[in-house]
Amino acid sequence: MRYLMGFVAVASVSACVSNVPDSRAPSNVAPATDPVSGAPLSAMIEGGSVTSQSLDDAGGATAAPGISDEQDFSAVAARESIESDAQRIENYQAAYTQVEPEAVPERPADSSVSIVQYALSTTNSVGQPIHTRSALSGTARAERNCARYTSADFAQIAFLEAGGPKRDKNGLDPDGDGFACGWDPAPFRTARGETAPTIVTEETAVSKAELEALGIETDTQVPVVDPALAPAPAPTPTPLPDPDPVPLPGATLNISSE
Repeated sequence: MRYLMGFVAVASVSACVSNVPDSRAPSNVAPATDPVSGAPLSAMIEGGSVTSQSLDDAGGATAAPGISDEQDFSAVAARESIESDAQRIENYQAAYTQVEPEAVPERPADSSVSIVQYALSTTNSVGQPIHTRSALSGTARAERNCARYTSADFAQIAFLEAGGPKRDKNGLDPDGDGFACGWDPAPFRTARGETAPTIVTEETAVSKAELEALGIETDTQVPVVDPALAPAPAPTPTPLPDPDPVPLPGATLNISSE
């Protein structure tokens, strides 16, 4: 009885399954499309002297379908002429249009900050402080905060959007030069043709009165040496003559009778 009930259950389940069409059946295969016959590029141009034709019919030459034969001299010479080339060049010149340059639109006032505009508006160099910073803006804090940004440009943008360069609430500019996380405006200035400013440091010289106040004598005289009392220069040593060569063992000694 149990076998009979199992057979009935399997039969009922198989009857409920819908027939899924086989994708490999010939009726479900898309029909093959005819190959596109290649046409010369000149036939695609409006006003050309050539009509579209199959590459198989052009001069009896065989070529792959869909590929132009403009690089085949014999095929092109069979259908083109000097007059058709001149007409095609004339059509090109008639269709030539020169686009006039337009002025670059101005940046809207409500847009985000621009590091390029900020770099060109500054004149100080990197490390030259021009803004005051609090005692909490230290180098260690700046290194931790700068590590949050993937580049110095992004850090500079965030610095300017947060009130920089006058304010540095994120601690990105501890030295107060207006440049966050080592950002350098030199590339933007160079592209504009501007050079980096030269920092001139004034040398403070010590005056004669300040030296005398410290007990340092300034009126030092150079002693004059009498030429007669000056020591005589050391004599130049006379070079000694070269000694006669000593014959080596086994060498022949030539003795002259003169």
